[in-house]
Amino acid sequence: MRERRRYASTSLRVRITTATTIIVLLVLALGATGFVLLLRSQVSRAQSTTARQQAVQLARETEAGGVLPPFEADEVIIQLQRGGHVVAVADDDFAEVPPLPVSGRPRVVRLMGERWTVRSSRVRLQDGVVQYIVVARSLEGADDATRSASWLLGAGVPAVSLFVAALTWTVVGRSLRPVEQIRSDVEKIGDDPSGRIVAPPGRDEVARMAETMNHMLARLETARHVQQRFVSDASHELRSPVAAIRQHAQVALLHPDATTLTGLAEVVDTEAARLEELVSDLLLLARVDERRSVNRQEIDLDDLVLAEGARLRALGVRVDATGVGPARVVADIALMTRAVRNAAENARRHARTTVALGLHDDGGHAVLRVDDDGPGVPVEDRERVFRRFERRDDSRDRDRGGAGLGLAIIAEAARDAGGSARLDTSTLGGARLEMHLPTSV
Repeated sequence: MRERRRYASTSLRVRITTATTIIVLLVLALGATGFVLLLRSQVSRAQSTTARQQAVQLARETEAGGVLPPFEADEVIIQLQRGGHVVAVADDDFAEVPPLPVSGRPRVVRLMGERWTVRSSRVRLQDGVVQYIVVARSLEGADDATRSASWLLGAGVPAVSLFVAALTWTVVGRSLRPVEQIRSDVEKIGDDPSGRIVAPPGRDEVARMAETMNHMLARLETARHVQQRFVSDASHELRSPVAAIRQHAQVALLHPDATTLTGLAEVVDTEAARLEELVSDLLLLARVDERRSVNRQEIDLDDLVLAEGARLRALGVRVDATGVGPARVVADIALMTRAVRNAAENARRHARTTVALGLHDDGGHAVLRVDDDGPGVPVEDRERVFRRFERRDDSRDRDRGGAGLGLAIIAEAARDAGGSARLDTSTLGGARLEMHLPTSV
C-alpha cells in the first residue's frame, strides 16, 4: 500500500517516462536476445550444411579413387573411419584428433577449446567394406560473430533506452506545460468563477479541455449570479409580509385606539397566508432544482383543469370550460397541481370578465390553454415573465400580483414533465398561457 501511494504521488511526467523507458528496454532486450540466438543458429546451420556437402563430395571421390583425397584447411577436420577407428585423415595436422562421432544428424563437439559442427557420409568400397567420411568445421567464426553482436547490442540497447527516456521526458514536459498553466490559472481563480483560463493555441485535446473549463466557469458564474439574485429576491419578498405584520403590531401597541384586535388579526392572517404561500413556492422550486420529483405518476390532467374551473366559478369568475377534453400525462402530482392552479389564478387576476380553459390531445401531446380577456402580455415580455421573481411590470405591487413565482413554477412543471410552456395572444383579446406536455401511452 505504501509503494502504491508513493507511485501515485510521483508526477505524471515521471510515470510516463519510466513506463515508456521500461517498455522500450524490455522490447529491445527481447529483440536483441532473439537476434543473437537467431544469428548463432543461422551461422551454425550454414557451417553444418557446408560440412554435410563436403562429406558427400569427399565420399564420392573416395569411392571413385579408393583413397581419401588430400584436403588442407585450418578450420576443417576430415577423417576416414572404419569400425569406429580413424583410417586416414585429409590433413596430417589433425592426425592426433580422436575419432569424431558418426551420426545422421548434425553434432556439435568441443575440440582444442573450440566448438565444431560434425557431419558424416557413408563410403561404399568395391570390397564391400563400409567406411565413413567425417567432416568437422570450426564454429569459432560463428561464436565470434555472435559475441560481437552481443557486445554491440548490449551497449546499444541501454543507449537507445536512455535516448528514448530523454526524448519522452522532453516531449511529455512540453505536452504537460499547457496543463500546468491551466492548473495554475484555475488555482488563481479560486472561489471566484468570473476568471477565465488562457487556452493554448491549436485545437488539440488540451485546448479543447481549456475551452470546456471556460464554459464550465461561465455556467458557474451564471449560476452564482442567479443564486445571488434568487436569495436577494427571496429575502425581499419574505421581508415584506414580516414588515407589514410588525408595522401593524407596533401601531396597535403605540396607538391602541387607532386599530382593533379584529383588524390586526385580519392583517396578520393575510400576511401570514402570503408568507406561507411564498415559502411553499420556494420549497417547491428548491425540490425541482434538486431533481427530486419522486411523485411522478399518471395524471388525469382534465380532472385538475375542471377542478380549477369549479374553484374560479366559486370565486365569482365567469369560466368557459367547454374546450376541456380528456388527456393523461406523467408528471409530479404536486408540481403539476400547483402549475394548473397558478395558471388559473394568473388568468383570474388579469381577466376583466371571462376565463376560458381548454385541453385536448394533439397526437402524443396534451395541449392546455388558459385564456383571459385582460390586457395581455407584450411580446417582448413573454419570455422574461417565466423567470423567477419577474413580474409584467417591475413594481412590487402586493395587492395586484404575487411574488413573481407563479409562471416560473408553471415553466418548471412543464419542463419536469418533458414539455414546455409559453405565452401567446388569446382569442378573447387577452393573454393565453399554453402548456405542451407528452401524454402517457
